[in-house]
Order: sequence, then structure tokens, then C-alpha cells
Amino acid sequence: MVSVYFGLIFSYTWLIWAFAFVFCLVSAIRRAVREAADGEGRNSARWTFLAALFFSVIIGGLTSLLFVTA
Repeated sequence: MVSVYFGLIFSYTWLIWAFAFVFCLVSAIRRAVREAADGEGRNSARWTFLAALFFSVIIGGLTSLLFVTA
């Protein structure tokens, strides 16, 4: 039952999650490249974690939408 509500919430907010995922993924890659170039820490791990979190929300929302339609 919870997955039904999660799917409905996701269906109305999917654009926000997609934008947040792409933004965090680009930031993580950009910061990781800078870390490799100058050897200074730039928190790329935090941005990578956020990108993974937003991606898991997207996958979970799409999966719960399958349960709503089934």
C-alpha cells in the first residue's frame, strides 16, 4: 500500500528528481576531475552519494508505478 502512495507522489514530482540527479551527477564528475588534477579534496564523495540517492528514488518511483498499474 505504501508503494502506491510513493508511486503517485513520484508521478507528480519526477521532473524534480530527474533534475536533481543530473545536477548532482555532473557536480560529482566535475569535482572528481578537479580532485584528480590538483590532489585537493573537493567533496566529490558527497555529490556522488546524493546522485546515488536521487537515482534510487527514481528507480523506486518507477518500480512503484509498475505496482500501481498492475
